[in-house]
Amino acid sequence: MEEKKGKNLVLWIVSAVSLLLSVVLLFVVLCGGDEDKDVRKTNPKTVAKNKTLSSGGLKVAYINTDSVLAKYQMARDMEESLRAYQKSLENELQSKASKLQSDYENYMKNGSNLTLTQQKQTEQDLTQRQQNLPAQQQQMLANLQERQMADNKKLLDAIYAFIRDYNSKHQNFDIILSKSYMASPVLYIDEGMDITDEIIEGLNKEYKEYKKDN
Repeated sequence: MEEKKGKNLVLWIVSAVSLLLSVVLLFVVLCGGDEDKDVRKTNPKTVAKNKTLSSGGLKVAYINTDSVLAKYQMARDMEESLRAYQKSLENELQSKASKLQSDYENYMKNGSNLTLTQQKQTEQDLTQRQQNLPAQQQQMLANLQERQMADNKKLLDAIYAFIRDYNSKHQNFDIILSKSYMASPVLYIDEGMDITDEIIEGLNKEYKEYKKDN
């Protein structure tokens, strides 16, 4: 009965951490992958030269951030890296849980060969390791969230820096808006103001050069 209880607890902990880590990663994926469906609905076409607002000649452009996240290679690499990191965390916890289960079964089988002092020490060790698993689960989840936040900041910093540099060297727009399928203050804007493709092309070119040097 005790053996079955210990085995069920270990399996429950491993399943729980896998689910939690997947939820966190899913949030990242939803922010960068599936939302590109808004872009795919529109047939590619040559966009007219960027227009200006008639009032005061204010130069305005917009960038579809869904497309940037879906097509910017740096974002793709970060997503793949985060998935690999998640997998390593899951494997690490699985390894600890499997080792605990193996040691527990070995003790149940051979514990009678140990002295009473050794039995007590072994039981204390097994109990402590079992109690530590939930805390290790929480720490792994926190590590994944921390990695996600750091990646997001690095990605956004790279995009914002490139846009500022692009704008100063090329168009000198007064305003560059962000357009997104899921969340955007822009309900409608003329496609002639879309500079998304230019930005994606420039970002990927810059990132390719960055990877060469690193």
